[in-house]
Amino acid sequence: MNKEIWYFEEVDLYEILCPYKYNDHLKTHPLNCYNKQDFLFMEGDLVREIFLVAEGRVKVGYYDNEGNEQVLAFLGRGEILGEKAIFGERRHREFAQAVVDRTMICKLNVDKARELARDYVPFSLTLTKRFGERMQRLERRLQILLFKDARQRLVEFLKDLCRDIGTPYRTGTRILLDITQSDIAALIGASRKTVSLLFTDLEEAGLVKFYGRKEIYVPNVEALV
Repeated sequence: MNKEIWYFEEVDLYEILCPYKYNDHLKTHPLNCYNKQDFLFMEGDLVREIFLVAEGRVKVGYYDNEGNEQVLAFLGRGEILGEKAIFGERRHREFAQAVVDRTMICKLNVDKARELARDYVPFSLTLTKRFGERMQRLERRLQILLFKDARQRLVEFLKDLCRDIGTPYRTGTRILLDITQSDIAALIGASRKTVSLLFTDLEEAGLVKFYGRKEIYVPNVEALV
């Protein structure tokens, strides 16, 4: 199994690139705006550019042999897509699709990205660190998918959200989501109905509280089991 499973990362390459030639690049290559469900690229497309997420969120996935969508990741501000082209990958192995309106993307051609990786140390070091962290996350998440039941997979996913995108609120952590329960189900390998029932159980147990569809409050992350 060679696909990444799920991740919400905030490796802010946008901030790293701003002091360098990236600012000059923006003057001649304005940001591209994508609305919800617009594709940045599809599986099999030639990799001509590196994509940097400036605002919004992008879903990364693939279609299995039965034509079912398999979601691998949701990427936010500062994340990049297609970076393997720097190391010679010629075609995209996944698709990338905007999940919120006005998702802003900066495109760097592959030669420009290779120049940055060669000449700008913070960029190349961050790429190296990102690959290492991704492998660690992949190993952990494969173990979770293989050895945990659906409830524990959801609990571990919520803990990851608290760590990666959560903000302190009252005595706990608040999570603002821009994905659906169907997306969460796809990420943890469960059905939409199962995720809904598990969220209900967690809320009745006082482990989470929902404010509308987009906000989750976790009173005590350590108690989330």
